Amino acid sequence: MKDDFEVNVPGKFSSTEEAILEYLYAHPGDNVVTADLMKVLKPDQHTVEAFDEIQCGIETLVAARVVNGKRVSEAGKIQYTELRLTTKGQAEAIKQQRRTKSIKVRIRTMGVEGKG
Repeated sequence: MKDDFEVNVPGKFSSTEEAILEYLYAHPGDNVVTADLMKVLKPDQHTVEAFDEIQCGIETLVAARVVNGKRVSEAGKIQYTELRLTTKGQAEAIKQQRRTKSIKVRIRTMGVEGKG
């Protein structure tokens, strides 16, 4: 008997953080802000939770020194404007694009002889 299944290979960053890296890499000259990222990455979820998830992802990337931008207070919330990849961030985005994201596994079970 053979069973095939695919296994996701986790990367260095969460899926939200990876999406932010990919977006910033693809839009190097744009003035990207937290709210814009939320509209692009979570188009059907205009909620406080979606905003907070994107903002948390940005903060994680800032702490990792792969993204920088200006912190501003907008409507009582901190968010980022002018988001850019750092040199290290560009390298991480390229590595992210090239890394193996999943592997396909085939399991073959062999018959086991019982004691008789």
